[in-house]
Amino acid sequence: MNVEQVRRGEHVTFMPIEGHVTGLIGYMLGDPAARLAVVIDPPLGGTELILALLAEGAQRLSMVVRTHVHANDREGDSCAGLCERTGATLVVGHTPHSHAPTGVCAVHHGDMLTFGGETLSVLATPGHTMDSVSYLWRDRLMCGDMLEFGGGSGEDDQSSPALQYDSLTRRLFSLPEQTLIFPAHPMKGRRVALLSELKGRLTPMLGAGRDAFIASMALRRTAVG
Repeated sequence: MNVEQVRRGEHVTFMPIEGHVTGLIGYMLGDPAARLAVVIDPPLGGTELILALLAEGAQRLSMVVRTHVHANDREGDSCAGLCERTGATLVVGHTPHSHAPTGVCAVHHGDMLTFGGETLSVLATPGHTMDSVSYLWRDRLMCGDMLEFGGGSGEDDQSSPALQYDSLTRRLFSLPEQTLIFPAHPMKGRRVALLSELKGRLTPMLGAGRDAFIASMALRRTAVG
């Protein structure tokens, strides 16, 4: 288990959990002093591992947190099952035209999620899906598929290039440049990057402006379709 000393005399748990079924990367964060943990985007097939890690650390899972949910959600059943087995609260991003099911916590931009002495700050980052949110913890942002470009094809494509451009330029780029970015899928084989590095990499794509970005994403979508 990856236990990091972040401040003098204080230890916290931070562990990436990579799924073998979908390739999704989830993240477990824990406050050992309070014996509380949260899991962000637990991957399909990862339930038993998560339960074993909780038992090993003598921690209780307080929240199962999703960065986004697709219409053909593959992780939904395993997330619901993990909540049922642990008593954790399921957390999803709020969307203006839908209501969260009973027992599900829908979060908005600026909300704070606490577990023990730790806090997750909620950033609304729609674009990949309408409900996409990212979670800032200390110097780390778990951003789901915020950095997936081009959208998919077919009826499950919920992407909005316009909103994605706004989320990238107004939300992601406003964070400190030393922020560590952790995605839900590897970025060209990388599993973490500094925000300053990503800014440099994305400048050619975003620098031409919002309309040009939207047009570029439309061409990518046509190619995928």
